Amino acid sequence: MDEEAFKATATQNLEKIVNKAMGKVDEVVQKFFVEIEPALNQTGEWLASFGEKIQDQLEEFGTTLDRSQKIFDQVASKISINAASGDSEGDMIEQIFSIFDTDHTGAVSIKNMHDIADLYSITALQGTKGESLMDKYGSNVGGALQLSRDEFSKFVLDESLPGLMTNVMRSYTKKLSVIGGRLGLSKMRAELADAVVDYVALVSAKNLTKIEILVTKLMDPSSDIPIQFLADVWYEFYVKLHSPSSIAIGDIGQLFADDSMKIGPERCVAAVNLLCNSSFFGEEGFEVEDQPDVVKQVVTWVSTAPGGESALQKYGTITNEDTWADSYYAAVKKLSTKYMASHTSSSGSKALGTTASANSRELQDALLGGKSAAANGEDPDAKRVSGAGQLALPATLAFAAQFHDDILEDAKVKNKLAADYSGSSSNALDSVCNSVNGMIKKTQNFLTTMEKYAGPGGPENLRKEAHNFIAGTSKDIMTISNSQIDRALDVVKCEAGDQLACNSSNELDLPMQMTGAVTFLTSTVSDLKAALPTVIDNLKFAKKEVSSVSSAINSIMEMLGIKAPPIFSQIATLYKGMWIAYFSFFFLFTFTMLFYAFWASGWFGGPQADVPSSSYEPPQTFGQRLRTCCNSCMACINGCCSGHLCFWSCLLLAQVIVLLLFVTSLVICLITGVQAFLGAGCAQVYLIGDNKICSAALSLVQQFLKSFKFSVDLGDVCGNQKLLTCALIRDAIATEAVKVVIGAMLASVVSFQMLLDSATKHERARCNRLLDEEEKKEAASSSQ
Repeated sequence: MDEEAFKATATQNLEKIVNKAMGKVDEVVQKFFVEIEPALNQTGEWLASFGEKIQDQLEEFGTTLDRSQKIFDQVASKISINAASGDSEGDMIEQIFSIFDTDHTGAVSIKNMHDIADLYSITALQGTKGESLMDKYGSNVGGALQLSRDEFSKFVLDESLPGLMTNVMRSYTKKLSVIGGRLGLSKMRAELADAVVDYVALVSAKNLTKIEILVTKLMDPSSDIPIQFLADVWYEFYVKLHSPSSIAIGDIGQLFADDSMKIGPERCVAAVNLLCNSSFFGEEGFEVEDQPDVVKQVVTWVSTAPGGESALQKYGTITNEDTWADSYYAAVKKLSTKYMASHTSSSGSKALGTTASANSRELQDALLGGKSAAANGEDPDAKRVSGAGQLALPATLAFAAQFHDDILEDAKVKNKLAADYSGSSSNALDSVCNSVNGMIKKTQNFLTTMEKYAGPGGPENLRKEAHNFIAGTSKDIMTISNSQIDRALDVVKCEAGDQLACNSSNELDLPMQMTGAVTFLTSTVSDLKAALPTVIDNLKFAKKEVSSVSSAINSIMEMLGIKAPPIFSQIATLYKGMWIAYFSFFFLFTFTMLFYAFWASGWFGGPQADVPSSSYEPPQTFGQRLRTCCNSCMACINGCCSGHLCFWSCLLLAQVIVLLLFVTSLVICLITGVQAFLGAGCAQVYLIGDNKICSAALSLVQQFLKSFKFSVDLGDVCGNQKLLTCALIRDAIATEAVKVVIGAMLASVVSFQMLLDSATKHERARCNRLLDEEEKKEAASSSQ
């Protein structure tokens, strides 16, 4: 076989091997895309949902909610039924005192005050201001200032601390609602454990009874909550102990251990034993190198608790040789070291072993820059994030769902108490818009990281790179292999005495000959692999932020749902009462005028005129009618001694005054009410005033939140669901205002006409009576 035939045969066989090998690689790449593409598509939807346009619309949407809420609060603060009532104030003081008394001594110390001021960001109590108020209202007990319950009530009602109790209560319930929201939304064991520990950190400073109830649910021997979840809870206590952002006041881990030893020592120690298992520790996504310290701290809490040492002796898996904490530390240190040695991750920079051929090493160097194609062992970051994604078991989820309901009910009660006391649904600085904007900014990190891969065209570019990788790498391997074949042939010919072959150089500039397709593996996939753990961490943080904002909005909307109906019912009652009074007055007024008309005409004992013809001429012009009305009203002053006429004269005068004042005040109230409402800002809230703007806003919100759906067409939602509050109020007020003004004017004119007619009848009756008396006198004189 000549040289060319040999090269052709070798190349042909080599191509078959390369194609077969790259076919298997292609199968792995396609499987990789099947796994990652759904995540990329979802991330792409999030990128679109968090776009600048939607962010602007969400900001306007949040501003609308804020403005509408503040309008409601302005109304509610004026007419709230229970605002600042004695009962609500006493309940508020009791609740706030329990928040400030973090060490449960029955008194509030300066340290308690500073702890609460830092936890709830109460600037008025930070620095020397709080201490001066403590000095003003507190008493010296054992050389330290403190506030008793009675002194505390004066302290929180000080004029320099306006709204202190309301702000603290709402800050507390907001944190409580956020924890409840996380328990309701989370499905992962580690996330639920983190929420439970945060609950203990928040509530333990206020109510130890609730902590005992929680520990009972977790540690009771009859509980079906898995031990794995309890182990995660213990780990989170360790994390909170060393976290600078923890909201815990005091050693909550010790508190939890004390209650656990009283209720379920066996389950408590079983969770500790599970923490000693390095395989479990690593699979949960915890840092195995921290395992000895974690176990030592947990065992310290347990052994310090009453009955803890006997429980460890009875149920523990480690023998005590010095102290329980040190014994567990030493044993777990050995286990974790052994585990890490067997699971050490290779950085992927190690070259092929010494047993590999020179050609293999050359191929690796040319294609991968000397790096191995795959790392030996496990990636610690990938292990950590995958472990942290352990799904909670059904029993744990059932516990979390019930706990979520209990927490939100507790928050609801406390929010209602704050609303009853303050007469408003939120604090002055609370803002849905700011919360939404803050959430969006905090969740941008992982989206920015993934934009290259999940943004417009990102998944398609990845597939294109993968396709080029398969085709280009096959070509690169053949290029390198052909170069090696040529060099091998030259070596053989040189050994056979071919001097020309000895002097020949078949060295290729391989980097210039490479297609670069393998960068998909060395660059793209490596970058993606490095980014994903960070992205998952950011995604968990974003989930917390979304839960926080969701809980805050739910809390505000729920309180509006509780407070708004009674407020509007009261407004409706007042409005209805005003109109009932108006129509009652108008009916009595009209009936009185009707009665007087009959009386003046001789009915019901009225004056009897015996002389039908008279020289009296009724007033004809409007001026004459006014003059007649005035003279009639003043008849009793001008010398008429008739009690009936004096009574009706005064009544007529009073009716004129009352009617004019009532109509004037009614018009003024209507105009003032419309101006006040429009001035409050409703006219500028376009979102709830225009159907097209409202529908467009809801459409954008729907892009941001896919589960935001309605049972009717989106274009009809605003009208059908009566979301156009400002439009409804504006149109109703405009229509009713026109009717009221026209009706009031007509009523005024008609009523005034009735007054003029009544005055005319009164004048006629008076004159007829005088004539009758004159006739009687003349008849008496003639008879004499």
